[in-house]
Amino acid sequence: MSSKLRISAVQPVAGEHALEVEWNNRMRHTVDLTDHINTFSILKPLRNLTLFAQAELGEWGFDVTWGNDLELPVVTLHRLALEQSCEGWDYVHGSHTGRHA
Repeated sequence: MSSKLRISAVQPVAGEHALEVEWNNRMRHTVDLTDHINTFSILKPLRNLTLFAQAELGEWGFDVTWGNDLELPVVTLHRLALEQSCEGWDYVHGSHTGRHA
C-alpha cells in the first residue's frame, strides 16, 4: 500500500455501520465497520447510527472523522476495504504468491 494513498470522498451508507469510500487512486469500496466498532471500545459511540451518519472526510484525506477525537486513519480503512473485498486475500492469509488457495 502506498503511503500516498488518501481518501477523496466518504459517504455513510444509510442505516448501516458502513462507509462508501473513494480513494485518490479512483478505486471505490464499501467498508463495513460493524465488527471494528464492536471490537474497539474507543469506537463504542459510533454504535449510534445518528452519530455514525455524521462521518466526514478528515483534513488532507488522511482519515474519516466524527469529531470529538473519533477518527479512523486511511491505513485502517484501506486494510479493511481490501480484506472485505478479497483484494487483500494474500495479506489476510499470509500468502505472498499472489495465488488464492
